[in-house]
Amino acid sequence: MKLLEANAGAKRMSEVFDDFVEMSALAFRNAVDLRGRDEREAQYLRTAGRYDREELDRFGLALALVVKAMGDEPCDVLGRLYMELALGNDRLGQFFTPYDVARLMAGMHIEALADTVRTCGFARLYEPTCGAAAFIVAVSQEMQSAGLNPQTQLHVTAEDIAPQAVHMAYVHLSLLHIPAVVHRRDTLTMETFDSWPTPAHVLGGWGWRLRWTDAARELQTLLSATPPHCTAQARP
Repeated sequence: MKLLEANAGAKRMSEVFDDFVEMSALAFRNAVDLRGRDEREAQYLRTAGRYDREELDRFGLALALVVKAMGDEPCDVLGRLYMELALGNDRLGQFFTPYDVARLMAGMHIEALADTVRTCGFARLYEPTCGAAAFIVAVSQEMQSAGLNPQTQLHVTAEDIAPQAVHMAYVHLSLLHIPAVVHRRDTLTMETFDSWPTPAHVLGGWGWRLRWTDAARELQTLLSATPPHCTAQARP
């Protein structure tokens, strides 16, 4: 909080926070995703150009603290920071679920998710209003407690219409190395503005793996009147 507040100066705190999570997300994505990299790098430089060297160093240190916090005890670090900086906008329906509540909800779904993993090898989780991905982070922790590996046995599709929420979710899931695609999407009209595949999704070849799984599912559906169990998706 102190590092971001020190960068505010004449800028609004909301602008500083949005720039921080955007540049963090861009840095992670550009390390592995070559498609559209030049355009994203140009966007990164435009955003960074609004700050001097000392301010950029503060952003770097702030990101290092986020990385450390997620490594020490994974939770909704950025969502909590967003609310503690009083950036939540109830007029727009922005309410970030407390992490304890997210963990409770995840615990209620873990048995069904574990059954899917045992049957299909991995589970899919769909979160249509992901915010900063508190529920997804909580699911990953519940999976570990159950002896499962969210880095290899979980794939996430997450959506939110707010750019800062997409960036927060992307940073969290990237740091936990969870295969995921985070869409900036209006879930009412289904208009998609951008899609963010995490490093684990890209490096793990999950695009091909999901296509193969879906093709196998469709074939099995044609051969059976009952859809296969692997079509089940966990969601809050």
